[in-house]
Amino acid sequence: MRILLTNDDGFDSEGLQAVADLFKDGHDVTVVAPDNQKSAASHSITLPPRVLPYREIAGRDYKTYAVDGSPADCVKVAMTLLCKSPDLVISGINRGENLGSDIWYSGTVSAAAEAAYYGLRAIALSLDNKHADYQQYMRCARFVKKNLTALTAMDISPRTMLNINFPNVEPKGVKFVRMNTQRTFIDDYKYIDQTTIDPTGDRSYCDLDGETDEGYCLDGYITVTPLKLDRTDYVALDSIAGAKLEL
Repeated sequence: MRILLTNDDGFDSEGLQAVADLFKDGHDVTVVAPDNQKSAASHSITLPPRVLPYREIAGRDYKTYAVDGSPADCVKVAMTLLCKSPDLVISGINRGENLGSDIWYSGTVSAAAEAAYYGLRAIALSLDNKHADYQQYMRCARFVKKNLTALTAMDISPRTMLNINFPNVEPKGVKFVRMNTQRTFIDDYKYIDQTTIDPTGDRSYCDLDGETDEGYCLDGYITVTPLKLDRTDYVALDSIAGAKLEL
């Protein structure tokens, strides 16, 4: 299988390296990832006249390219130049969870979404531990490789991706669940001056729905959530269809 790997933590992150190291045997692996940290880049892309420089990283057992752009940019560059016809795109393993409202901001999820936009099978992987070591990432990668056939054979709609989150404990099992839409997080930023923000500020959560990706992942389960690109609210669309608007 030809696999494109990307992420938002950068081409040299341990989470991405764990996946690449495990999948390089038996698969054709190409890494196209940001040249530096791009967390919370969401689905941003680079527009002309700015160009997207990239460079090949030597000394690895698989082709690796570092792109001066966002995670979504990396997928575009790969599809255009570096890995044009992958069978599967894997984004991650992210340093930290991508659950609930995190999905809106995640560069990891957005890279997989960009691949899904091209009609490709795409999976985003995240570990609920911002200080994980290589071996912890490798355990997550083994789960994916062990279940690769099942994951890629799932009957899901076109332009739908899988968002998989791993708990920061020995998993109790696997749950197929919806994303939590009830949660609101508050970042209590500590301002150093008017232009600098300390990103280590406390973070508090509220309105956590236990029957969702967050609820189950925080309870020790691996969560799998299919995410579709069509954000249309069809119930609302039917409801407003009869509205009278004047030109």
